[in-house]
This record gives sequence, C-alpha cells and structure tokens, in this order.
Amino acid sequence: MLMIIVITVTMALPAVAFLYSFIKSTRLPKNRPSEYLKKKQADDNRAVIVLAGDSLTHGKVGVDYVQMLANQIDAERYTLVNAGVNSHLAWNLLQRLDEIIECNPKIVTILIGTNDATAATSDQEGRAHMRKMKLPQLPDHAWFRETLRMIVTRLQDETSARIALLSIPTIGEKPDHPAFLLSLSYGTTVKGIATETDVTYLPLLEQMTAYLRENPGAPKYPFETTNMQMYKAIAKRHLLRKSWDRIAEDTGFRLHTDYLHLNSIGAGMVADVIMQFIKSTQSV
Repeated sequence: MLMIIVITVTMALPAVAFLYSFIKSTRLPKNRPSEYLKKKQADDNRAVIVLAGDSLTHGKVGVDYVQMLANQIDAERYTLVNAGVNSHLAWNLLQRLDEIIECNPKIVTILIGTNDATAATSDQEGRAHMRKMKLPQLPDHAWFRETLRMIVTRLQDETSARIALLSIPTIGEKPDHPAFLLSLSYGTTVKGIATETDVTYLPLLEQMTAYLRENPGAPKYPFETTNMQMYKAIAKRHLLRKSWDRIAEDTGFRLHTDYLHLNSIGAGMVADVIMQFIKSTQSV
C-alpha cells in the first residue's frame, strides 16, 4: 500500500507543478478593465491610462513593464489599467474594446501584433492560433493591418484619449532569421497605421534593433521550439524561483526570455517609450 501511495504521489507531482505554473502565468491582472470598473469611485479624479495588448502587457510570462510604469508615475494623478491578455491577437483585442472604452481613458497605449506575426510564420502556426484563439479566419498580415486600423478608429470615435501605437518587439534576436524579419515587417505596418490615423507612434522596434546591433543575442535553441521553451521558462520562474533575467541569460538572449517575451532590459524599453509619451501629454 505504501509503495502504491509513493508511486501515485510521484506521478501526481509533475501535474501539480504544471498546474501551479499555469495558474501563476495566466492569472489576469488585478488592475484589468473589469476590476477597475467594479471598484471605481465616483470621486476618483485620476486620469486613466489603459495599456492594451497581449502577454507582453499581461506581464506574467516575462518582466512586467506595467509594474515598471506603476513605480514611475504619480499615483495621485494617474491610475493604470492593464488590458493585456496572454496569447491575444489584434482581432481578440478588438472584441474587448467595449470595456476599455467604458474606462473613459485619457491615454491608451497599444502593444499588439506579436502573436499575429508569429501566426504568420507558417501555416501550422496560423491554424494553431486560429483554433486556440477562436479566430474567424486564418491570420495574415493584411488582416492584422485592417484590424489594427479598426481598433484605433473605434478608440478615436468613442473616446477622447490620446492614443499611442508601439511597434512590436523583435521576434528573437537573430537579424537574418525569417521570424525576426517578419517582426520588422509587422512593425513597419504599425508605424504606417499610426501615420494614417494620426496617432503617436512609439519606436520600440527601432530601439531594440539598435540595441541588438551593439549587443547581439545568441539564442541556444531554435525558434521552432519556442512554445516548449516558454513553458520551461515559466516553470523555472514559478517553481525554481529563477528571475526572468537569469532565464534570459541562461538561454542566450539579451532582451528576451524566449523568442517572444521580454527580460528587464526589453521591458524597460517598453516602459521608457510609454513614460515619455505620458509626459508629452501632460501639457496638452
């Protein structure tokens, strides 16, 4: 009987560990739009800043740039709302604009497109994203461009917010890799939409590529194993208590923790460009 118990517990431990890591990495931010709307007080006169995006904004699978911003802004003047959700593409963000608009934001920043670009790296990735995120069509570059324009236009029509689009980060750190080149192309699209809609463009991609020219990364595993390596990184963070920066260092990245998510240097770049934008709005 004791042997059976030992075997059962031994077999259950990996499942429990995975479940714990999964919960830690997918738990929605406490300051998400729905929670802000529940708790908002009528006499709260602070300006609302909504940070919209995917896992990079969600902040559980890499360094949390939203928390970096929270440590810098005047909490008596501004309140931050984290509208980032893991794995979301531009279409998913478009579907949840209602609650963002209801927050009556003064400032909205949008960092979306990494998953759109990743989905475009192969038919297999595209179909996987379509199934997982319940997309109405196979994601491609043209659809991303159209959807991002719709997001910006609706925010312009239904809020008085100052809007900023961030170019997506590089996918990985090898300048000649097809996924890296694709991220450059999607970043160019973001810049084009910002110009077309007359909103502010924040050049995250340009800052990252400039940094990598001086400090090239050397990832120790191929792009094709990103998902598996991401789950390993999550386990190392939440079970072994390794820092995201240590995980990045161990796997050869300079700005990332894997090909998609960011360490403190990469997340710091996001926080810096957004903070500069926030400061630029103070005199408006």
